[in-house]
Amino acid sequence: MLTDLLASIVVLYVVVDPIGNIPLFMAVTSKLDAARRQKVLMTSVAVATTILALFAVFGIGFLSYFGVGIGDFMVASGLVLTAFSLYYLLRPYEQSTVSEGVEIAVVPLAVPFLAGPASISYVLVVSSHVGPLLALVVVAAASFLTLITLMASSFLTRLLGVLGIRVLEKIMLILSVAIGISLVRRGILTWMG
Repeated sequence: MLTDLLASIVVLYVVVDPIGNIPLFMAVTSKLDAARRQKVLMTSVAVATTILALFAVFGIGFLSYFGVGIGDFMVASGLVLTAFSLYYLLRPYEQSTVSEGVEIAVVPLAVPFLAGPASISYVLVVSSHVGPLLALVVVAAASFLTLITLMASSFLTRLLGVLGIRVLEKIMLILSVAIGISLVRRGILTWMG
C-alpha cells in the first residue's frame, strides 16, 4: 500500500509537471517584486490543491450518479492525459502574456497548468483505487512538492538554464504519455474482467 501511495504521488507530480511550468511561472511573474511573486505562487498552488482535493473527495460520487464506471473513466482519463501530454510535447514554445495582478495565480497558473484535465483525471483514478482519504494525501504531497519546485524556480532556471528546463519538461511529458496509455490499457482490462 505504501509503495502504491508513493507511486501515486510521483505520478501526480509528473502529471502536474511543475518543472515544465517554471518558464511560464517566470514569464507571467517577471514584472512582480519578490513579495508579490511569492503571493502569486502560494495562491496558485492553494487554488490548484483545493480543486484537486474536491475532485478526490466528490469526483467518484459525481461520476457514479451519471452511471460512469471505473473502466470507462480510466479509458477516458488515459485518452485525455495522452492527448494533453502529446499536445504540450509537440507544441512550439510561445511567449506568454504578462499580467501585473494576482489573478494570474488562478488563470493560467492554477488552472489549467497545475490543476488541468490531466491532473484532475489522474486524481479521480487514484481516488477510485485507494479511496478519497488517501487520494487527499496524494494531492497534499504532490502539491507540497510542486510548491517547493516552484519556490526554487529562480535557482533551477540559473542551474539548468532554459534549455535544461525544457529538456526535463519534455521527459516528463513523455512519461505522462506512457501513464495515459497505461490507464487506457488498465481500463480496457477492467472492461474485459
